[in-house]
Amino acid sequence: MVSRVFNADANLRIRDETRQRVLAAAEELSYTPNHAARALRRARVGVLGLAVHDVSNPIYSEIVAGVQRAATEAGYTLMLADADALASDDASFRNLIGSRLIDGLLLQRAGNNADAMVAKIASGRLCTILLNDRTRGPLSSVALDDETAARLATEHLIGLGHSRIGHLAVDGPRSRSQARVRGWRSALRAAGMAEEPELLAGGGHTIEAGFEGMRQLLRSEIRPTAVFAGNALSAVGAATALRQAGLSIPGDISLIGFHDLPFAAHLTPPLTTVRLPLRAMGSRAVELLLEQLDGSAARHEIVRSPAPELIERGSCAPPGRVGRAP
Repeated sequence: MVSRVFNADANLRIRDETRQRVLAAAEELSYTPNHAARALRRARVGVLGLAVHDVSNPIYSEIVAGVQRAATEAGYTLMLADADALASDDASFRNLIGSRLIDGLLLQRAGNNADAMVAKIASGRLCTILLNDRTRGPLSSVALDDETAARLATEHLIGLGHSRIGHLAVDGPRSRSQARVRGWRSALRAAGMAEEPELLAGGGHTIEAGFEGMRQLLRSEIRPTAVFAGNALSAVGAATALRQAGLSIPGDISLIGFHDLPFAAHLTPPLTTVRLPLRAMGSRAVELLLEQLDGSAARHEIVRSPAPELIERGSCAPPGRVGRAP
């Protein structure tokens, strides 16, 4: 009965007074549940796999922190893997998903073989959750409310009086990139502004890509008075490109970023950005995976709580003197 009390067995019918006596006695004896024994009884190894694109990227570090917390609270340990390496090494990938090394996998798609990876997993029996992915396929997925966040960022710039608002889009056809572009476009349409194709450029996931994307916007016939960078690191590259062009932030061009990572407050000027619940998404992904291990069907969720939040700092202001390029 003691183990059923600790496992919160819904089928256990005892008086609440008895339940409290069991918990009090366990506390007095410093008893803690044996998660390893529990995993053995369920024919599980007590390990969850986590494969991400680049763990050194601060965005993924935040997600990993949420995953780690939820996994630990559930009595699981993590096996961390490089999603890029798995995508390019078929033998290692098959060994991971075909062995009993892990009970389930949290996967962030990466590389040119990402779709092939997903297809192989879907054809097997390994419970898998796609991280930060809005794809509605056979595998469960959890994502952020990117569209609302992008709309919030663009609306802030519109509210300051900007009408030529550029967007550095996350590269590729992935749904989260499309969601951010939709948010940017919907804010422009709602304000009665026409979308200028020249004001949409690739910003990628890196500082280098953001740098090149901003240079492209500055070369266009219609220069933006403000830019929304769809990635935290691309915003850093965009700021560098503006400084090299002799332009000030926000005097000449306002700049707003995405994700509100810790370094954003320490840039010069401090970066206005949109905060999203990266850690909460990581935790929810673990919860979904454990539910699926217990027999629930695949599902797709967007983490909407906490809601995207605008963090105002010093990189945005009303339009300055920049207009059409000479």
